[in-house]
Amino acid sequence: MVTRRILLGALASGLAAPVMAWAEGDEPSILTRKGRRTRRALKTQAADKAALDKALAQVKPLEAPEPVEAAQVVAPQRVSPDEALGRLKQGNTIFSRGGASIALPGAARIAELATGQQPFAVIVGCSDSRVAPELIFDCNLGELFVVRVAGSTVSQEGLGSIVYAVEHLNAPLVVVLGHSQCGAVGAAVDVATRHADLHGALLNMVLPILPAVMEAQDRHPADLQDAAIHQNVRDVAARLKVADGLLAERIGEGRLKVVSACYNLASAQVEFDA
Repeated sequence: MVTRRILLGALASGLAAPVMAWAEGDEPSILTRKGRRTRRALKTQAADKAALDKALAQVKPLEAPEPVEAAQVVAPQRVSPDEALGRLKQGNTIFSRGGASIALPGAARIAELATGQQPFAVIVGCSDSRVAPELIFDCNLGELFVVRVAGSTVSQEGLGSIVYAVEHLNAPLVVVLGHSQCGAVGAAVDVATRHADLHGALLNMVLPILPAVMEAQDRHPADLQDAAIHQNVRDVAARLKVADGLLAERIGEGRLKVVSACYNLASAQVEFDA
């Protein structure tokens, strides 16, 4: 039967006559090819459906995936102070020779670090952009606990950070790291020798460095700035050894070492005082 909708659609497209003929059982030429295809499809529909059902019946149902055991995170083995120092020296040797082996951590390592950290050394360093500890020691995420401020000095907040790393993260080594051409030490030298006028926060930044400058000046070195840089990190390391009871206790037990060192911007080498 031709519905009102089919008839109206046919009228709109100029196919009214063929549609009426089709409804009456004739086979107008315009629909002959389509009609034949339709009839063939209808004749084979049942057989096609039976074949499809048979094929589907032979398909095995999806098996449940085997459970995957969660990867076990093995905590890195704790190292002694001397072993930690050796790792830093070796890492700097690699870096200074241009053979840095640092690889970006993968997703598994990042996920592991999200559960905790166990750095093998604390680096008290300068904020200078050319002295990134992880790079110059060929280390990666989670290996170094870094406290940085211009001039490599340590405030009460910095001391608290160091104590935290030693007490709660069991870091066995603290390195106070200076570097050649340190601007903060250079500013302190200018204040001591040229009476440079610094103000506010800048003056507060260099005040802790002035004692090292004075001490180095007494020796009349050829390069006062370089001598003061070395003296400054030695002084900071010496003060750290007695600045907190926990640090002194760990040092006495042989579980902690505090050393000073200087990084040379030109050679990329670190010179340790121990």
